[in-house]
Amino acid sequence: MSKQEPSPQGNAESRATDEGRYYVQHLTAQVFVVRECASTNGEPGSDDHIVRSFTIAHDAYMYANSMNNK
Repeated sequence: MSKQEPSPQGNAESRATDEGRYYVQHLTAQVFVVRECASTNGEPGSDDHIVRSFTIAHDAYMYANSMNNK
């Protein structure tokens, strides 16, 4: 599993995976969304496209990692 780095975004917490444009944003205790980073500097932003939502964090991270490996 890749190293996770916290990056705050408003009231939600975002965690970007190493070397990837897809990352997980923790919206609530039970809602996690995978977003596609649109910025050129690789930082999560409010305009990033939501790709998919999950209710289990592990599933969201697995999905983001698999998308980054493609």
